[in-house]
Amino acid sequence: MLDNYRDLIDELLGTPSALRELLAGPASGEVRPGAMSLVGELLGRDRAVLRRLQTIQRSSNAHLRAIDAAGTVDAPDASDPVALLDAFDTARGDLVSLLMNLTLKDWERTATHEVDGEITLADEVERHVEFDEDHVARIRREVAS
Repeated sequence: MLDNYRDLIDELLGTPSALRELLAGPASGEVRPGAMSLVGELLGRDRAVLRRLQTIQRSSNAHLRAIDAAGTVDAPDASDPVALLDAFDTARGDLVSLLMNLTLKDWERTATHEVDGEITLADEVERHVEFDEDHVARIRREVAS
């Protein structure tokens, strides 16, 4: 069980360097706006997930809205690639730091999701990893085109 949680953390840890590598090829003025917009979505999602995980961790009966409907996904400025990547690194670091300090009991804490019913904190992290993987793949396609 613990190995599964470590794998989730490792997945999230790899993204910042993968993004920097993907986006390092073109000069900062040449980075496709679509790619930077996707990085902005990742940043916003990281911030939203951090708040959601903190809510699950602190509340004995947390209720979570669907993330798109919750209005919690920030829309950062995608026009400055360096600042956006730095902000993403910080947000991802905050999220990973929280995850690394969770106990096994914390990973199993539950919340009620407005669409999916009862979920665990681990479920929420797994969903975020899937979102992350999807966005990295989309950024790869955007940079390659």
